[in-house]
Amino acid sequence: MKHNRMTKGVVLMVLSSVVFCVMSVLIKCVPGIDSFKTSLFRFFIGMAVLGTAALFGFIHLRFLNGRLLFLRGLFGGIAVFLFFLSIAKLGIAKGTVISYSYPIFASVLGIVFLHEKPDWRQWLALATALFGIILLSGSGSGASSLMTVGVYEVLALVGAVCSAVAVVIIKRLHDTDSIYAIFYSQCVIGLWLIVIPANLVPCSIGYLGGAILLGIGLAATIAQLLMTEGYRYTSVSVGSLLCMTLPVFNFLVGVLVFHEPMPLRAIVGSIIVIASCMLVIMIGNHSEPVISKIG
Repeated sequence: MKHNRMTKGVVLMVLSSVVFCVMSVLIKCVPGIDSFKTSLFRFFIGMAVLGTAALFGFIHLRFLNGRLLFLRGLFGGIAVFLFFLSIAKLGIAKGTVISYSYPIFASVLGIVFLHEKPDWRQWLALATALFGIILLSGSGSGASSLMTVGVYEVLALVGAVCSAVAVVIIKRLHDTDSIYAIFYSQCVIGLWLIVIPANLVPCSIGYLGGAILLGIGLAATIAQLLMTEGYRYTSVSVGSLLCMTLPVFNFLVGVLVFHEPMPLRAIVGSIIVIASCMLVIMIGNHSEPVISKIG
C-alpha cells in the first residue's frame, strides 16, 4: 500500500516537472513580455480555470483552514516574485542555484513541523542533487560569482525559504482542504502581490502573445495541481527533491528544441540530479509523517 502511494507521488511529481517544462518552452516564445506579467497571467488564469470549473459543478471550492490557505498563498506568491527577481538581477545560473536550494530548507521544516524523519541517504541525495543543479546551472560569470553575497543574493535565499515554507504548508493543508482550494489560495494572494509590479513596464502583447500567455497559465495550473496532489503521497524531502528534475528537463528541451549548447558540466549535473532522484525512489518513503499544527 505504501509502495503504491510512493509510486503515485513520484509519477505526479515528475509529470508536474514535465508540464512546468512545457510552460518554460512557452515562456521562451514570448521574450518581449516581462516575467511579472507572465506571473500575473499564471495567477489570473489559474483563478479563472478553477472558478469556471466550480461554476459548472466539476469541482468544489471549499475553504476550511483560511489562515493556512492565506499563508500558503502569501509565501508561495512571494517565492514566485523573488524567483523572477533573482533571475533578472543575478542571471539564470546564480538565480537558479540559490532558488533550488529550497528542498534543504523544506526538509528541515518538515522535521520541525511535520515530524518527518528523512534518513541520512535522503540528506545525501538532497546535497548531491543540489551539487548537480550547481553544475547544470553554473556557467561563465554566473558560476564564478556564486560565492558573492549581496542584496539580491539574500533576497533569492529568502525566496528559497518562502518556497520551503509554502511546501510544508501544502503538506499540512492536505488534512483539511482540497488541492483546488490550496492552489486557488496561491492564485488569489499571488495576484494581489504581483499586480502592481506587472504593470510598471508597459509592453504590447498582441493576439499571439495573449494566446501564448493563455497556454502558460493553463500549463502552470495543471503543473501546480499535479505537484500539490503529489505532496499528498510523498514526504516534503522526497517531493521537493523530485521537483529538482525541472531544470534537467529544461536543459534537455533547450538542447533539443532551441539548439542551445550542451556543455559537459551540464550533462554531468543532469546525470547527478537524476541519479539522486532515483536513489530516493529506491529508498522509498516508508514512514508516514505525523502532522502537527503550524504556527
